[in-house]
Amino acid sequence: MQEAKTTLTTEAISPSGSDLARNLSRRLRFLRAKNGITQAELSSRMSTDRAYVSRIENAKILPNLFTLARLASCLGVDPAELVRGEAERPANRSQNPDRATVPR
Repeated sequence: MQEAKTTLTTEAISPSGSDLARNLSRRLRFLRAKNGITQAELSSRMSTDRAYVSRIENAKILPNLFTLARLASCLGVDPAELVRGEAERPANRSQNPDRATVPR
């Protein structure tokens, strides 16, 4: 049995979902650039086409959880990193999520 591919367009979701799409798109673009990966390289690693990655980066669609996990894996981050909405580095280094200490 083949799994159905579900993709939500930003028009089909609530305003808060649209915010999620914008935050995800900014974070994805930031992390991809930080790693020096092009859209074509990322799409190749994910076995998808570049236009799909572009639509996510332009907040046109929201990927399903499976795709979100694949994106994160290809970028070497936890899936939660993609949805935090912190694409730009804060001016104050103490607020930088990459420098945050996490209790063990």
